[in-house]
Amino acid sequence: LGQQPAPGRALLDFRRGLLAENLSDTPESARAAYRRAHAGATARGDLLLCSSTWRHLAGLAARGGELAEARHGFAESLRLREELGFLVGMAPALASLADVQPEPEATRLRELAGRLFRLLGGVPTWLDDRLPGAADPGGQDGDGSGGAAPAPTRS
Repeated sequence: LGQQPAPGRALLDFRRGLLAENLSDTPESARAAYRRAHAGATARGDLLLCSSTWRHLAGLAARGGELAEARHGFAESLRLREELGFLVGMAPALASLADVQPEPEATRLRELAGRLFRLLGGVPTWLDDRLPGAADPGGQDGDGSGGAAPAPTRS
């Protein structure tokens, strides 16, 4: 009989992956840590952590030019976030999936991510720079008119 990993082990492995990816810039170490985290999260039924491990594994695949693997991972992450109702995580998932899709699907996904980002009041804030027009809730001018001329006023 094998022992079950400690309850926090999958999250610890995920965090190790984040450190390896973002601080050490060692994608292979990050990939190994994310895979361990994914296996642990899957075994425990932690779908939110699974969505994050899919997303980060897909990001590494995209970085390595493995677009089919990246598409699959980003799509799985998005599917899980939709299933969980994790709205704040859906816009980043849509934007990441858009980055590895051909046109016109990429544009459609970015527009959808931008709409969701605006509906959530510009959260998460770091996504602002990745989505064209995301900071502009009106569509073009920032005044809410979508670029339309202002309505005439009565005197």
